[in-house]
Amino acid sequence: MKKLLFIPLLLLSLTTMAACSPDDDPMSPTEQPSTPEEPGDEENPDDFENPTNPDEPNTPSGNGNMLVVYFSAEGHTGAVAERIVELTGADIHRIEAAEPYAANPYDDSDRIQREAYNDLRPGVANLLDEETIAKYDTIFVGSPCWWHQPAMVVCTFLEAYDLKDKVVIPFFTYGATTYLNESMQKIYKVTPGSKHIPETLPEDLDADDITTPGRPDDAGIDMPGSANGTEGWLRRIGIIE
Repeated sequence: MKKLLFIPLLLLSLTTMAACSPDDDPMSPTEQPSTPEEPGDEENPDDFENPTNPDEPNTPSGNGNMLVVYFSAEGHTGAVAERIVELTGADIHRIEAAEPYAANPYDDSDRIQREAYNDLRPGVANLLDEETIAKYDTIFVGSPCWWHQPAMVVCTFLEAYDLKDKVVIPFFTYGATTYLNESMQKIYKVTPGSKHIPETLPEDLDADDITTPGRPDDAGIDMPGSANGTEGWLRRIGIIE
């Protein structure tokens, strides 16, 4: 009798171990909706390493025509930025807020909402000089999606320069794609003289209305999703072969 009881217990134990296997591929955070009233969760950082020189551009492989500028609260957007650098040889610059955000952005939710809903421009602690920006032809712009928008400190950075005729390529990390179009629209709006990839965005919303949640307006906007998806994304948009 004891042997008969032992066999199903053994099978249950093996099933439980298999379910916890590290080889499992859990659902990506992009598939898990975030609460509209909170800043969107950034993507799983995967293989993120801190930038070697987050305050200064660097040139890993000498591609002097591309720059990656990004703001990253928890390192997730930074993971994508670093992967872009690895694959393209672009220079890199991490945007720092003059008044730093909380280590957990949910603790700064009221501030983030106020900045987004009032279209504020928080200060940047480490603006580059205009001569440095002028030498780049292509600028990747990275941010989390916060309250339907990019982190507004990214808008402060972009509006500090003349980016006319430069190619601007936004990339976002997020907990849900619901606000991706609105976030992209903001980047396009603050860089009106630039060329953009993608060239056009869905037009089924008012770009200035950022307070109406839940609109299915993001179909067809391509994003890397995470550091692991960056290479495929760069190929799809024609940056690498």
